[in-house]
Amino acid sequence: MPNITKLLRKYQGLIISLIMIGITLVGVLVGIIPGVQKIIDIQNQSMQLSKTIQVLRNKITILESQDESVYRDEFAQLLAAVPGDKSLPTLFTTLDGLGQQSGVTLSDFSLVRLGSIATGSAEKRSAEEEKLGSNLLPFTITVNGNYDQVYTFLSQVNNVRRFFRVRNFEISFSDMSSISVHMGMDAFYAPITTSIGSIESPLQPLSSKDVDLIKQISEMPYLGQVTEAAPAATSNSESRGNLFAP
Repeated sequence: MPNITKLLRKYQGLIISLIMIGITLVGVLVGIIPGVQKIIDIQNQSMQLSKTIQVLRNKITILESQDESVYRDEFAQLLAAVPGDKSLPTLFTTLDGLGQQSGVTLSDFSLVRLGSIATGSAEKRSAEEEKLGSNLLPFTITVNGNYDQVYTFLSQVNNVRRFFRVRNFEISFSDMSSISVHMGMDAFYAPITTSIGSIESPLQPLSSKDVDLIKQISEMPYLGQVTEAAPAATSNSESRGNLFAP
């Protein structure tokens, strides 16, 4: 015991210093470090809030500089080209309108894969559809007419405001006045997204490329609502036949 007391007296100054250092370290760990971390968190929140405010200001600037009615009209133009669902009525009327304009007779129409006639939003896309960014509605149809009529139909089928593509075709004819083309085609449709992003999501104005594309699509003839036969079909109205005839 005397030895301990002697040691305490000898190293009293060092022990007091160590105790003070320990108290200081505890104070740093308990008080200063959490306080500094809290200050850093507040600064980060302030920076994030500033960014959000800037994004919202940019959104307001873009929205105030645009006409809502113009956007609605442009959306309608795009929706006519690539509907939000299978849109079988516009598929039929567009094909019928093409037949009237070119003078061909359409027959043997068949949907390769119909599925649900509704939106199709729950259908799983194939690898090709994922790559294209659009759903496909495959169908087959037979086009009958003379050379000029069939040529006109084929040249117009990819230039109407209801997007189609020709996958394959088979041609049979006895002479140039009687040609039959059995075609495998796809119609495009893309379910409209219901997710518009959060209020903090940036809003980008349409690029010049987007504007040019919308203009190009809007200038394509829309045959989705054919009410009367085109003049070219006047002399062939009796020979057009039934689009759904076998």
